[in-house]
Amino acid sequence: MCGPRRARAPGQIPHPSCASTGPGETAGFWASSSDCHPEDVPMARSDLEPLHFHDLVRARGRRRATVGRRRSHRGVWLPSESPRSLLGELEALAVVCPRVVATGWTAAAIHGHPWPPRSHDLEVATGSNRVRRAGVLSRQFEIPEEHWREVLGPHGRPVRVAVLDRALFDLARYLARDEAVVALDGAGRLGMDAGAAVARMAELTPGASRRSLALSHASLCDPLSESPMESRLRLFARDLGLDHLVVQYRVPGTIYRLDLADPDRKIAIEYDGAHHG
Repeated sequence: MCGPRRARAPGQIPHPSCASTGPGETAGFWASSSDCHPEDVPMARSDLEPLHFHDLVRARGRRRATVGRRRSHRGVWLPSESPRSLLGELEALAVVCPRVVATGWTAAAIHGHPWPPRSHDLEVATGSNRVRRAGVLSRQFEIPEEHWREVLGPHGRPVRVAVLDRALFDLARYLARDEAVVALDGAGRLGMDAGAAVARMAELTPGASRRSLALSHASLCDPLSESPMESRLRLFARDLGLDHLVVQYRVPGTIYRLDLADPDRKIAIEYDGAHHG
């Protein structure tokens, strides 16, 4: 997991698929592992990079250490003019813990998922160590090297991001049913069959916890869903006994298309609202 990888330019992540790879608000943390101490990371030399407070003190003196900077994580400071972004906050976290791997909603959002929560913690896999910082959601498991890619953050520092297949698998096994299905449905907007992706990742990680739950959630997803609320409505109808609904059903002989329909029972369901499409 610690081997070097070629870093890509900021935001340039290939559309990930395990078939081709071989098989949100933040604060900070201290952990017991030596992986998570700032002295493990070479001191950044550019004033544009995120820096640990100790490095700023050594370079500028204690009185001027944080002049022109804002705190991103406890002990880590960014230039004040640096725009706030998910990848930038992950990059700042990497100053004090360079071996964490972004997964879940954090990785999915970096990959361009269209429906991430408006606000979510940085979700990172931390191996056997527990990261205890406000704004950081620590997942205590390892992500194999073949399931993550190294990319460059906006300040040029490399960070590790799980491939989309793996991010979806982790979402499917840790989120509640409705939110897990929303996450998987949304991947369809990226051209991905999330159900197949989760099944493939489950096969590659037979010892993963909550694996059966991930597969159960994946069996309910539909890539044709056009909004999170439409996905939730489909699950609500399913709980009422309408478990044979067709998504985006085209009415024969007409130009109309229905969000959800049961042709045999002649039932049509439409969702209209601000969070649709």
